[in-house]
Amino acid sequence: MIRLFIILVFQFLAIHAEDSVLLNTNIRMIPKLMALDTQILSKTKSDKVILAVVYEGKRNREAKEIAEQMNKYYNGKVANIAFNAVAVSADDFFSLRNIGCIFVTPMNFQITSKIAAWASANSIASFSYNVSDLDEGILGSISIERQTFIYISKKTLKQSNIRFNDILFQVARLVE
Repeated sequence: MIRLFIILVFQFLAIHAEDSVLLNTNIRMIPKLMALDTQILSKTKSDKVILAVVYEGKRNREAKEIAEQMNKYYNGKVANIAFNAVAVSADDFFSLRNIGCIFVTPMNFQITSKIAAWASANSIASFSYNVSDLDEGILGSISIERQTFIYISKKTLKQSNIRFNDILFQVARLVE
């Protein structure tokens, strides 16, 4: 019984550590991926681009922490792009202006699909914590397997009319 408990505790810690590493990877890479959008500055009427960290329900604390970490790590600027990461609920998302990039935290697939469709129609890059969200129309996701991979949905890329720097296509995997 004690062995089973110890095994379960170690499995829980391993899963939590893996999620933490993936989250930290997203925090550091999403702003860099945003900066590879060659038309990002033309999508805003402000001198600062908004990187929207979208959440649903009670995940507001997590989304605020993600946004704060992005802002802290990059000090408001990535490449030559001034940005501000902000946490925004899925309910308030569509009233937000000057969005340059979207990072979707885990949420209901119907809401994810709605946000992804809006992002595609407005040529805004959308990224998610979950690779499975590519099926809902999200443009890209980061996955940690034996190494870190960036997945980009070929279908969403074609539909969205987003233009990225060629560097992204050298490091990302395009998926159907």
